Amino acid sequence: MANFSKIPRRQLFLLLLMLIVGFFFVRRYISFTLPTSRRIEEKLQTLNSLRKELQLQQKLSEEQLQELSQLQELAAPFWFSSGQRVQVDQEITREFGKILRQAQLPANHKVDVQRNKLPGATHIQEVQIKLDFRGISMQEVSRLFQEVHQYGSKLSWNYCRIEPDNPRTPKNVNLSARLRALVLNPEVADYLNGEAVSKNSKGGTAL
Repeated sequence: MANFSKIPRRQLFLLLLMLIVGFFFVRRYISFTLPTSRRIEEKLQTLNSLRKELQLQQKLSEEQLQELSQLQELAAPFWFSSGQRVQVDQEITREFGKILRQAQLPANHKVDVQRNKLPGATHIQEVQIKLDFRGISMQEVSRLFQEVHQYGSKLSWNYCRIEPDNPRTPKNVNLSARLRALVLNPEVADYLNGEAVSKNSKGGTAL
């Protein structure tokens, strides 16, 4: 056993001070971090709460994806606006130009595109395509009808009139017609493309 009487008083004081400081250090930083039943219970409650919240978020996400799938099916007959109004009009004009080329119609025709607001509709607008053909054959008219039909539900006939090009000596026909396309605004298009779902899994947008 050490003989404390031979240790200088100053060293003995320093040793005692180190023991006191060490005691408080152990009590402050070690003893309180040791796992206790109370801390384990608190951690388990926190984890259980996070698990329930995660399950709720997953359920909401699945419900929103199901709603999105249903809305995408309902939106099949609509055009999705990808930007400014002029861009959508130009896109529809280009697509209809392809139809006219497939139908092999002559170049001497008039096509006008006009955008109209629909009463009571906030997220949908109408684009009308006005056609005026002079002196075309019924075979060409038939090809036009066939191409429009094959294009699908995004184009529908709104008006059509066919009459002889000459009442006395008819050779061909004149065709006046209007087709319509329904365009969704960019916000609805973003939602249907899934962008809103990826940004906010809690929110929802209805047509």
